[in-house]
Amino acid sequence: MSTHTFTGYIRALREQRLLDILNGIFAGTLRTDEAFLALSEVTVLTSDRKEMAVQSAYVNKANILFVRAMEGRETSGLGSRPGHKLYPFVPKQFTMVKVYVAPYTLTGRMHYGKGQQVLDVLNSGVRFFPLTSVAISSLAGSSESGVSFIAVNRGQLLSLEELGTT
Repeated sequence: MSTHTFTGYIRALREQRLLDILNGIFAGTLRTDEAFLALSEVTVLTSDRKEMAVQSAYVNKANILFVRAMEGRETSGLGSRPGHKLYPFVPKQFTMVKVYVAPYTLTGRMHYGKGQQVLDVLNSGVRFFPLTSVAISSLAGSSESGVSFIAVNRGQLLSLEELGTT
């Protein structure tokens, strides 16, 4: 959200991916149209830099700009068992893109299936799409690079520039 930053835990079923939770999908088949994302043990940072802790919060998915998985945090329950693949392997390719979601600019790799293009992802039915190897810059002047994964809300996208494949 452009006015608040929420940091907390999302409950996931074993082997459920963050992107699928956001898009309401489990194992590529079952779909749910849950409008809100439930968070626990939440820290809320307001636009005027005030911080507060709350036990739980419910965020309207339509208002989320992007979601970042916190690296190095405990993720028990996420991930697959060794040797077990819940999701089939899908060959993918990527294009470097610059995404504008006010007040942020996100630069990274946009992934899509073979035979598809960037526009196919933008016109697809999913609410969130993945970016990897991301640099995040804000209008306020802060920036961060080397973010391994974020999920971008397609509905909050102002524009996207293709930078090419590398």
